[in-house]
Amino acid sequence: MPASDPHTVRHAIDLLCRWHAGTELLIEGETRYTGARLNHEARIIAQALQRAGIGQGDAVAFLGSSTCRFYAAFFAAQKLGCVTCNINLREPASFIHTTLEAIGAKAVVVAEAASGLAVEAVAGMAGRPWLLALGDELPAGFELSYGQALACYPAEEPQARPRAGDPAIIILSSGSTGTPKGIVHSNGNFVRWMQAVPALFGDVSRSSRLLVMVGTSFAAWPFSSISTLYAGAAQVLVEGFTPESFCATIEREKVTMVGPVPTMIRMLEPEITRRHDLGSLRMVLCAGEPPSAADIERVRSWADADIRCLYLASESAPGAATYWELRDQLLHGKPVCAGKPVPGADLRIVDPEGDIDALLPAGETGEILLRGPTLSIGYLGNAGLTASRFVDGWWRSGDMGHLDADGYLYVEGRTDNTINSGGIKVQGEEVEICLMAHPGVLQAAVIGVRDAKWGWRIEAHVAVAAGTSEEALREHCQGRLASFKRPKAYVFHESLPVGTTGKLDRMALRRRCAAGDPPGGAA
Repeated sequence: MPASDPHTVRHAIDLLCRWHAGTELLIEGETRYTGARLNHEARIIAQALQRAGIGQGDAVAFLGSSTCRFYAAFFAAQKLGCVTCNINLREPASFIHTTLEAIGAKAVVVAEAASGLAVEAVAGMAGRPWLLALGDELPAGFELSYGQALACYPAEEPQARPRAGDPAIIILSSGSTGTPKGIVHSNGNFVRWMQAVPALFGDVSRSSRLLVMVGTSFAAWPFSSISTLYAGAAQVLVEGFTPESFCATIEREKVTMVGPVPTMIRMLEPEITRRHDLGSLRMVLCAGEPPSAADIERVRSWADADIRCLYLASESAPGAATYWELRDQLLHGKPVCAGKPVPGADLRIVDPEGDIDALLPAGETGEILLRGPTLSIGYLGNAGLTASRFVDGWWRSGDMGHLDADGYLYVEGRTDNTINSGGIKVQGEEVEICLMAHPGVLQAAVIGVRDAKWGWRIEAHVAVAAGTSEEALREHCQGRLASFKRPKAYVFHESLPVGTTGKLDRMALRRRCAAGDPPGGAA
């Protein structure tokens, strides 16, 4: 039998489980999975999938949250050389149905709570996918349950032999900038991004423990959880987020790494964090949006931990990413930004309407291009978009930003999130960053709203602390923004809509405004 390709997810899983056979890798309340148990159950589920006719190259979809069984089933599909795709549990059945058809799913692995959703989603599909429930009981409409598989199938290693160039995973974009896209990564990409973890996330070792809060359908799940697991770090699995449970779990499990978005940091009030010992923390990772100076000071009050702000995307993965670390501020005076590339990655700023060689000088804003060993192999079923975004080894991100004189990257918005007000183009995120620097602003989103005079007026939607007035915000912006960038109107809310990861959902805000919904509602 030919040897397993060392540049595949299957091979990485084999090494992980063999060398950590007696180590707790997954912690889900009182349930603990060692490498041996994880591998044992992954082999059984691989046998179940294989005997159902699922094999190398077939697409297997997952509807579930971070549980020990979810990881085992995910590893099972990778052992078979299948192409995995995690779908958000909160999506409606119609979206799931369309996605399953688009990826050509042959099987769907489903959490107990989503069994009804899955049955509804596959109804009427030609070549209906095979359904595996992650619980012990067999729900109506399913072919097999996880409990039945454990009782009926042998723990034998499957015979598949995937290769480095074979597709391994389809990541669905969040949809925050439009219709979700299927972003395909090869086995080789997956392995390379796991190997890039120490450069991006700092010191990750067998003694590390990551608190896994991100949903499995988001790119951050394979980028952070599977990658740190590959390094031997234990994964502490939780369902949902509350400030109290966050702190209690860190204290109980001696968590060393967390990845809260800034919205979560602001919910962790001192009266809560002081009740718990958070001293085990060594790394706090922020992605999606930058933390404010107040957020950083709050984190520093918890523990002697490093803080990193990451810039990467589903298309780039961790091997073509950038990061800012706390030492950049402490030693070099650099404020929070996207930092510099990880080793092996490169970036450039170009004219968004030019080609990839239309480089712009330091200080000038343009489109961010990334290059590195983990770029996606393209968009599923969309050769035109793939050709336009992946050009000669570079990925055109659609994000806007600039480099300072020392080569630090500052992200300023998106090429498709520009407000043309009075004939002048303004990046909404630049205005948001200014507003978030005011100590009374808790959340800020800046959008363009149709206006008879301006074409599009710049409108700021904010959630603020008691006593913060519109006059104070106008005064704050006056000294920090050019007149044409200042909001023409301010709308105050109790809270702004956020997505499932806690990031601001600007599309939801735009829909709310278009529908004429009054401000003030909770997200």
